[in-house]
Amino acid sequence: MKIKPSSLPSPSLSIKTGSSKQQAVNSRKPVMLHIKAIPDNHQISVDNYDHALGGFNYSYNGNLHLLENERMDEYEHQTMILGGSRPKRIDTPGVDFAFNFICDPDISRKSLEYAIQFVDENSIPTLNHPAKVLRLTRDGLFRHFSDINGLKIPKTLSISPHSLKEVQNLVESGEIALPLIIRPAGKHGGQGMYLLESLDDIRELERFAFDGRNYYLIEFHDYRSADGFYRKYRILWIDGKIYPRHLIIDKEWNLHAANKNNFMRDTETFIQEETDFLVNCEEVLGNDGMRNIQTLFSGTGLDYCGMDFSLMPDNRVFVFEANAAMNTTYNRAHAASSHLDSYLIMHEQAKIKMLSQFANTAVAETDKRSH
Repeated sequence: MKIKPSSLPSPSLSIKTGSSKQQAVNSRKPVMLHIKAIPDNHQISVDNYDHALGGFNYSYNGNLHLLENERMDEYEHQTMILGGSRPKRIDTPGVDFAFNFICDPDISRKSLEYAIQFVDENSIPTLNHPAKVLRLTRDGLFRHFSDINGLKIPKTLSISPHSLKEVQNLVESGEIALPLIIRPAGKHGGQGMYLLESLDDIRELERFAFDGRNYYLIEFHDYRSADGFYRKYRILWIDGKIYPRHLIIDKEWNLHAANKNNFMRDTETFIQEETDFLVNCEEVLGNDGMRNIQTLFSGTGLDYCGMDFSLMPDNRVFVFEANAAMNTTYNRAHAASSHLDSYLIMHEQAKIKMLSQFANTAVAETDKRSH
């Protein structure tokens, strides 16, 4: 069910300052601001009605889900939701720090721009600063990081075509080479992707609505390993450290979680290969690979993000995407269900530590200013 909210809050550019008396209490809980957004199209999804809450639960596309329990008891929490078709001015109580949950610049660009203005003008220490998220579109990744040695980032163009001819012209003029992937901007999980291998098949692109909406053209590279299987690795970047997340192996090039049910589920060698990656990703990636990946992550300036990639025969890291839109929470309901559990718990612990350290620093600065 889709609804267009008639009146959703958007923040003011002023922030109330907590009283110095309150801030002088060293034992007080840090106040954390959750910054989220309604997509630029002003639409949200209704998940369900919560009778205990007495209201609807909404799913805001384009917002990161960082932890299983995002409202931890260690903090006081304030939430700011940007966007809406008729936003209202609101005042936000004094906060110590913010986490920017807006993670997809393709669908929440306006909200990210507003969030930049808000946190900068109010000097709010912010994890995953919205300005850093804003530049990590798929074409932004190519523009900013394709010159890192040892990494291969496929050429990517952002287009808003009104006809097939516009795509054809880009290929014929040499702006981008075949084969190429076309995908709608803001879609994830492989939704709507098509691999165009020849201009003879250009009519296949009539499946897309070329009405000025945004698409990506991405040069395709066959990244199959010597055994004929495709491999997609995922790693996380949490507070300056690299954590392996998973490995997917299959015969298909468009790999996602469901592909694990094809070959990996019953192939011990593939399960062991993923385990080896989790146990010692440094050995799998090599010193050069780790260093080059760290260079990219450091260059993003983000506190939390992820990367999907494969390894090419010449040992270069072939990067599919690197951004903040990696929902990697640990679901306790699935505990002890797979060989991944201990690593998922490790990721949660690293995220909690990141928040704690950032909060402690922010509180110290807030209290220092209040005296």
